[in-house]
Amino acid sequence: MNVSSVSDYALKLLGERAQGSVHSVFATSFNVELAGELIHIGSEDAPLSCLGATVAAGEASLAVRAIEAGDPAEWDGRSLVVHGRARTLAFDLAHAPRRGMRVPHALAAEGMGLDAELYRALDSLHLAERIGLPWEGEERSHTALMSLARFSSMCLAHALGYENPVRVEAASRAMSGAVGYLVGRGLGLTPSGDDVLCGFGCGLRFLYGVDPLAQRFFDDVAAAVLGRGKTTAVSEAYLAAICEGYANADYLELCETLRSHEVAMLPTRLSRVLEVGHTSGADGLFGFAAAFCCLM
Repeated sequence: MNVSSVSDYALKLLGERAQGSVHSVFATSFNVELAGELIHIGSEDAPLSCLGATVAAGEASLAVRAIEAGDPAEWDGRSLVVHGRARTLAFDLAHAPRRGMRVPHALAAEGMGLDAELYRALDSLHLAERIGLPWEGEERSHTALMSLARFSSMCLAHALGYENPVRVEAASRAMSGAVGYLVGRGLGLTPSGDDVLCGFGCGLRFLYGVDPLAQRFFDDVAAAVLGRGKTTAVSEAYLAAICEGYANADYLELCETLRSHEVAMLPTRLSRVLEVGHTSGADGLFGFAAAFCCLM
């Protein structure tokens, strides 16, 4: 099948050779597990996942009808081959157009005014009414989001060189508690708490890059999630990706729009994110916005 784009991070995960099976199948996409790594093949009508590749919409529909969970799959260094019960599918990933999926970093000068622009664009979306994370009357959820926002504010102070060490440590401890509360919280393929963490991680990477204080968040997420069975395999894969600085195409486009101050495009970019899953888009944006609360 003709692959229209492939994530550089997905190719990194695949390595040289691997064997596995189809993990899960959806209406227009599917996941394959190869040597413990999840690879996503989806329609080019949807944003490219940092975990995989896209094919034409018609081919994606044909593919999902030809395979089932458990069907054997292999990666030979060039093609992902799925041995479906109806037919064998081959996806030439090695020669497909490759896209870099690293979250861009907003330089200090570019960051000016981003908080106000994002706030105005988000205000009309009423995200608190659309998220899957328990919110109304849930003090622990409020505390968790406030703790993430406070930690981001400490990252800003650190970047500017005027942080208070005592306050930084207090904010770091509260952030760790928020991570522990959010991991795996909620239902579905990617629980709402995990989506919040992914969105916040994307915002943090965008604002602060590889700042050592910001890195504490990613270290805490990795320690709380990876290999511990606290959430779904799909969530683990996306949390691992953001810990390494990679995100899906819809978030990358949102970041680039903010970076270039294309205010008129923000509603379109936010709507694109909101289309993902039942509440995943809203949950992720809720976390993304929390990273900017240090500026609002």
